Amino acid sequence: MKIGILGGSFDPIHNGHLYMASCAHEAFALDQIWLIPAGHSPNKNEKNMTSAEDRLRMCRIAAEKYNWLYTNSLEIDSNERSYTYRTLQKLVEAYPTDDFYFIMGGDSLDYFEDWCHPQIIASLCTILVIPRDQFHIEQMKVKIQALKAQFPCDIRIVNCSEYPISSTELREQLQTGCINGNDLPPGVLAYIHEKHLYGVS
Repeated sequence: MKIGILGGSFDPIHNGHLYMASCAHEAFALDQIWLIPAGHSPNKNEKNMTSAEDRLRMCRIAAEKYNWLYTNSLEIDSNERSYTYRTLQKLVEAYPTDDFYFIMGGDSLDYFEDWCHPQIIASLCTILVIPRDQFHIEQMKVKIQALKAQFPCDIRIVNCSEYPISSTELREQLQTGCINGNDLPPGVLAYIHEKHLYGVS
């Protein structure tokens, strides 16, 4: 199978994440996409993050309406730091006959060479890049060529428009009570209210 991997804090997961997944799914005929919520992220202060249990549950709720979208708790279940290269190594070892496609935003591609062992990541999967407003397609093409000069990699651009929302913005909206419900799956918004997450009463 062709399996897409979309990782992130998902704090909370929102329609922008689902739009990215849908674009990659359609553009590259992926059989499945797995949402992998970050566990012990090296780039995040866990004290400021919503619990792993709640983030995982929100991902599962968001995935329910798609027959090709699944949630994998590999990183949350691990006691190790959640490095992408480790996650991909474990996935390739567990599913040796499948092909993996790692989905990232164009802003992440801009500093991909600074990730932990980017050459290992590139050796284990095809990288699919979603355009972001800070990093346009022509810039991404230049960056991809620069990365190919550093190490072997198969990096492809997903041709889709941008979805201008972030989890940070949504957390701020939820905390102030000025939330645009259209940016969250209804089930996720209901769960946030049920569990009183992000200061929602």
